[in-house]
Amino acid sequence: MWPTRDDAVVMYARFCEARYGVSAYGKVRWQATQLALKGDLGGEKIWNEVADEIKKKIGAPAPQHAEA
Repeated sequence: MWPTRDDAVVMYARFCEARYGVSAYGKVRWQATQLALKGDLGGEKIWNEVADEIKKKIGAPAPQHAEA
């Protein structure tokens, strides 16, 4: 089974979060901007999708832990 494009976006977003921590969103948006400036609109699009995936997690409420 091959990963879909959406699967790849989620996987790379997780990688960027693990690699860059709280700076991940900014670094990924910066990369998208650089690609746009160079005319690579396909690259910009995919990097923006990765950034959007990271942003979804930033805005998501923290998981609630059950009291033992």
